[in-house]
Amino acid sequence: MSTATLPTWSMIAADAGRHREYVREQLREWGAGFHVRSRGRGFPSRWLAAFDSTSRPYRSRLASVDTGSTDRDRAEAAADDLWDAVASTWCFVRWVQAERLEHAPATDHVFAELQSAGRWLAEYPVAVAGHDAAIDGLFAAAEGGTR
Repeated sequence: MSTATLPTWSMIAADAGRHREYVREQLREWGAGFHVRSRGRGFPSRWLAAFDSTSRPYRSRLASVDTGSTDRDRAEAAADDLWDAVASTWCFVRWVQAERLEHAPATDHVFAELQSAGRWLAEYPVAVAGHDAAIDGLFAAAEGGTR
């Protein structure tokens, strides 16, 4: 089995971090628009929670400082952080739509970024399964006595 087409764990972690950062940038843009429209009266607490989840990836930071963590551990931590960010941002978007806030900018660009991150998260288990199958294939080939 060829593993040439499989992304490395560090590539998977980088992709998860990139998607989380894109969601963060869209939230930041929405927050700037809201700040201008509301004349600086503060931010909704749900926006703050969503922005915090995209800005501070707790699991990734813990995995990066743990000397025993592997590339796979860091990739799984990054995917978990992305999941948290997407979940809290989705709650924020739904709240904005339900409240119909007077000074709120549209959340279409945030929603589009959530869709992109959601597609990546849906494919993530497939990438993990591919890595696991490739490793199993390598061990099976070694045990089978390839020449």
